[in-house]
Amino acid sequence: MNLITTKIAKVIEEAPNIKTFIFDFKGKATPGQFIMVWLPGINEKPMSLSYVENFGITVKKVGEFTEKLHELEEGDLIGFRGPYGRGFKIEGEKLLIVVGGIGIAPIAPLVEEATRLSKEATVIMGARNKNELIFVERIKKTGAKIILATEDGSIGVKGTVIDALMLRKESFDQCFACGPEKMLVQVLKYAKARKIPTQLSLERYFKCGIGICGSCALDDKGLLVCRDGPVFYDHELNGEFGKYKRDASGRRIKI
Repeated sequence: MNLITTKIAKVIEEAPNIKTFIFDFKGKATPGQFIMVWLPGINEKPMSLSYVENFGITVKKVGEFTEKLHELEEGDLIGFRGPYGRGFKIEGEKLLIVVGGIGIAPIAPLVEEATRLSKEATVIMGARNKNELIFVERIKKTGAKIILATEDGSIGVKGTVIDALMLRKESFDQCFACGPEKMLVQVLKYAKARKIPTQLSLERYFKCGIGICGSCALDDKGLLVCRDGPVFYDHELNGEFGKYKRDASGRRIKI
């Protein structure tokens, strides 16, 4: 897909070091898909869509690229390609949705779409503290059941999302999750023990975003996160999942 250049229609400061950028662009995307965001003279990076109609991304400032992105204001131009990848497929009636930190970006539109389809959703959200929990009001507006967890106990369950997850006794038809990979490993373990089909959104180093360069290889069997994911079903995940990622050279590194 060709590069699209558009204006930033709105900038929202969600939390310290986290901003949402709404584009002046109406598109069509599935919750869980991503775009390749381009900043001239800086780089191009994959970003999950946190809004899938008026395209939007939610970005935590963690390095040079995101620092430059955070400097942009309403009316500034931004470039992107996409949307790309496989998003979430809403299956079942009673849904368990687990999210850690900035992983809420692709999860928020999933919850909105699921509740629009009259699905019963339980959303467990976690962060280090209450100031880093974003989209809480957005999720509440959907009517989904929401459970909060913070590592410092400043709001909700004191502990991680996994601590909050282990307290759940209900049965579910489907589980969805996005967050740090060590968290995803624990979510998958929980779901498999209860025979809950699961979809997980993964993050890997991307270059092209369209399955050509191979830098986002998930294993040695040919699975690419940009092309075959970023959302994967439980039965597809083995090999390097939860153990290794790859750096810019393609070398495996421990998670």
